[in-house]
Amino acid sequence: MFRLTNNLKNLTLSIEELSANYTNLQTVRWQRKPRWLPVAKSKVFRIPKKPETPQEDNLELQRLFNNYRTQIKSLRRHFFYKHHIQFLASEDPEQQRIIFEKDLDRCNKINDKWNAEQKVLREKRAQENLEVELEFARKRIEVENIKREEHKQKTEEYVKKVKEESKEFITAENIDKAIEIALNNPVDYNYALTPSGEKIFGRENNEFEVKEKISVKQ
Repeated sequence: MFRLTNNLKNLTLSIEELSANYTNLQTVRWQRKPRWLPVAKSKVFRIPKKPETPQEDNLELQRLFNNYRTQIKSLRRHFFYKHHIQFLASEDPEQQRIIFEKDLDRCNKINDKWNAEQKVLREKRAQENLEVELEFARKRIEVENIKREEHKQKTEEYVKKVKEESKEFITAENIDKAIEIALNNPVDYNYALTPSGEKIFGRENNEFEVKEKISVKQ
């Protein structure tokens, strides 16, 4: 009992190390003792008690078994006699060959019939699969055409935009004019803000009058 308790304790510790989520745990219990373990010392010299069956039950089981054995023997003899008579009727080798050929022809006809039916079903299934694949291919082509058209439109719009912007590019022909315009029109990004939010551009510190706004609460 002490050894079993220790084993269960070790099993619990190992489970806690593997997972902290107890909702995913499932208890597994041995139905029998594992085959690779030896016999327990307390059961080495134990002799199991043979079950005692009442005499009435033994007689009934014996009667049922006798009936079952008799019926099986009757069936075996019946089938043996039936097939034995069929083989005796065709002891002639030529007759056996004729019977074999007839049976072979009959089996071939049945096989051909089945093959024809399966051929029709196979062709129908192949046609249906082909239609499905063609429809899928058509849809893929339509999607690709739409994507290609959208990409073409975006490319054309980008080219037009670049052409419009290229008119203002500085080239070797208009570089002198661009320099002259830049010198004649200086741009100053520095400005100051007044308390009222007015922007004052330029670097000259000219005096200006700031009108204070006075609010009177009534």
